[in-house]
Amino acid sequence: MLFQNYLATKSEPESNSVCDRKQIFKNLLALNLDFEAKRESIPQHVWHPFPAKFPPALPDLFIQNLTSPGDMVLDPMAGSCTTLLESMRLNRNAVGFDIDPLSLILGKAKLQNIDKFEAKTIGNELINKAVLLYQTSKTELLDKFNEYYGQETVDFIDYWFEKNTQLELFALILQIESLSNQKLQSFFKLIFSSIIIAKSGGVSLASDLAHTRPHRVMQKRVNSAFVEFGKKMNKIINSNFKPLTGNFDLYEANAKKMPLAASSINLIITSPPYANNAIDYMRAHKFTLIWFKYGITSLKNTRKEYIGSEAYINEYIVPLPLFTISLINTLKKVNNSKGKSLERYYSEMQQVFAEMYRVLKPESACIIVVATSVLNGIDVQIDKCFKEISEQIGFEHIHTAVRNIPRNKRMMPVSNVKNNSQIESRMHQEFVIGLWKN
Repeated sequence: MLFQNYLATKSEPESNSVCDRKQIFKNLLALNLDFEAKRESIPQHVWHPFPAKFPPALPDLFIQNLTSPGDMVLDPMAGSCTTLLESMRLNRNAVGFDIDPLSLILGKAKLQNIDKFEAKTIGNELINKAVLLYQTSKTELLDKFNEYYGQETVDFIDYWFEKNTQLELFALILQIESLSNQKLQSFFKLIFSSIIIAKSGGVSLASDLAHTRPHRVMQKRVNSAFVEFGKKMNKIINSNFKPLTGNFDLYEANAKKMPLAASSINLIITSPPYANNAIDYMRAHKFTLIWFKYGITSLKNTRKEYIGSEAYINEYIVPLPLFTISLINTLKKVNNSKGKSLERYYSEMQQVFAEMYRVLKPESACIIVVATSVLNGIDVQIDKCFKEISEQIGFEHIHTAVRNIPRNKRMMPVSNVKNNSQIESRMHQEFVIGLWKN
């Protein structure tokens, strides 16, 4: 049965019976989850590129059929905030956590309701003030730029941005950060970021930035940052976005220790990062964050704290189940460093599973969307390891579905031309792991 047909018969959970909800969950996981058919979605999902996003239709399916309006939906690794947006669109309450500064900035911009007329009026004033500052006080602007940022940041900006672009972006930043309206400040920070981390073009000298694989192209034609900012602002404001009806909380916190009460969440839908930094979010995100006065060194330290980081830190190691340990030891024999990093990844994820189990209400579902990785020719079998780890925590494994990802539907650091490489094979398919707390 197509998921659209299933949804047509079930706008809300049809029964409060635990057995019925559990069976509904099993039925949902048995559907075709490729979501190839077009589906009307809210514009906020595409306001800013973000690698490895799952389609909005995926959380939509589970939220509609496993929760009721007013229920609480959690994404402990919020990323692009797709789960939170769909929850609010469906009049559920949403809570999310992340330690990536850009994820938090973008999420707060997308999840808050803004007045379009006010945003356009203030946005145009902001651009005009920035242009005037650039045109009449370029020397003073340059002096302030050098005072505003540390030498490490200035060196990074000099390498990746043309001189004129630097001052245009800095003039915009000064105007954005002078706003007292925090909602609009977040909104314009998103727009600012989107003209740097762009699917095509962008105002830096980097190519392939949205796919987290930046390389400098000195021959790249870069448009005015003022022009690009205005174009993107008008495109977003003129898009058909409507007020979101649910409430949200989005916090900076590690998924291993969430400030939530036990048994307070009705549904969890999340997508953990790839093991061993297979997708390096910070490599791209720092292109924006440095403009917001995040230092290069501090961002490197934040990156080391990411779940999935290749850095090995002894304190994260916890006892793991047998199959997972065996796989880690096999990798260690081939590459000890990567084996230790994988050990950290599964150890941290075990702590995340324990936290998800703690905060989830009994008789409720947890959905994990994740793809595997191949390290030194060894498949880390993330679906089997997550199943084993979650069962050790106390979850019941209901089913693991496999969904295919069309090449033209996902921001991934891979080619649009099919080949037989390991990265191609793993990044166009992912697992939807369905877990149940009895």
